Amino acid sequence: MARRITPAALAKAADLNRIWVNKAVERGFVNTDALDGEDVIVLRVLALADQIVWPGERRSRSATRDVAIWQSVVVGATRDALTDPGLGPNTLLWLMPNDVRISRSMAEALVILTEIGPLCAVRIPIGDWVSELPEGFDLPAIPTPPTAGRP
Repeated sequence: MARRITPAALAKAADLNRIWVNKAVERGFVNTDALDGEDVIVLRVLALADQIVWPGERRSRSATRDVAIWQSVVVGATRDALTDPGLGPNTLLWLMPNDVRISRSMAEALVILTEIGPLCAVRIPIGDWVSELPEGFDLPAIPTPPTAGRP
């Protein structure tokens, strides 16, 4: 039986303060009953995304913030990328004020860079982060679809 990952171990694996785990749980992004490597990456992305203030946006550091829909989209895109069979070391998550995109290769990243042009974007190297996961924080296995017509 695999050992159960605790919220404190999750925070340590993500190299973040335990407060971020609490925020992720409160916002419904992480379930403490089933923590794994995917949650480490989600936590790191959430902590980064939560602190972004886009040009032209005003935000007081002392004001409490509700969960932005944008953060939910970012977490969803992160989980999609982490369960994609094309996940690899070059997988990047691109955060933009009105969009979240995933690239799985440098060629795809170049296409995104060309499309966004001078717009502001944050590039998150989730493929690299996956390769840095500590022992015991594996990603859930991606089920392979059954092949039709095979015995």
